[in-house]
Amino acid sequence: MGWNMSSGPLKSLCRANRIVERLLEMQSATVRELADEFDMPLSTMYEYTNTLETINYITKRSDGQYRVSTSILEIGNKVRRNYEIYNVSEPEIRRLAEETGEFAGLMIEEDNLGVLLSMKKGDKVKRLQVNRTHPGVKSRLNTTAYGKAILAQFSDDRIHEVIDQYGLHPRTENTVTEIEPLLEEIDLIRDRGYALDDEECFEGMRGVGVPVVSNNDGRVGGIALYGPPNRLDDEAFLEEYPPLVQEYADIIQGNLEY
Repeated sequence: MGWNMSSGPLKSLCRANRIVERLLEMQSATVRELADEFDMPLSTMYEYTNTLETINYITKRSDGQYRVSTSILEIGNKVRRNYEIYNVSEPEIRRLAEETGEFAGLMIEEDNLGVLLSMKKGDKVKRLQVNRTHPGVKSRLNTTAYGKAILAQFSDDRIHEVIDQYGLHPRTENTVTEIEPLLEEIDLIRDRGYALDDEECFEGMRGVGVPVVSNNDGRVGGIALYGPPNRLDDEAFLEEYPPLVQEYADIIQGNLEY
């Protein structure tokens, strides 16, 4: 990223961020457990936890266990609301989920990755839990319907840059892992206006994605509809849902422009 890691304060900031991320993975931990986890003197870890608690990034329970504070959630929500594309898309994403009963969401590109900004559940999937589908999750753009819809807005040179940076590693046996087939698919997406994810990111989930672009800040995103193959059969997947998702994307695009 071009950061100067020789600076003491910057190293401390990066280490504090890693502590928060690891604590989130651990769910809860004592200072000693964190010190052992990072092979750090106990006194030094106390300095980090005291500072992180002071700025309300982590919170301490009565049993001495630390957890990541819900203030992180508040920060994330404020960040989302700063994006015009999120504010305009949110009601339409909700309506798309309600109309179909499936998953509907919004993804944007950031640092050549896809970042899920919103995910809504329809009635058919209320009780269905799918890992890594919550807001804030990042994924490689070639693995999802949203991401491929976003890639289709890039030049071929930009797509090569994305692939050089993150590769084409498989998520499932259906993930496209060769550059030429991916570029051929991107050309098809450009022609027809929508992208398909045929169990390429998650086994048992199909998705239809359409790009949306915020002209005010140049933010490129995509909306998508996801559901299991027993409901997104070939008729729904290939014929019924692409024009429906396109209809909602057109509404979002129109609101972004006017």
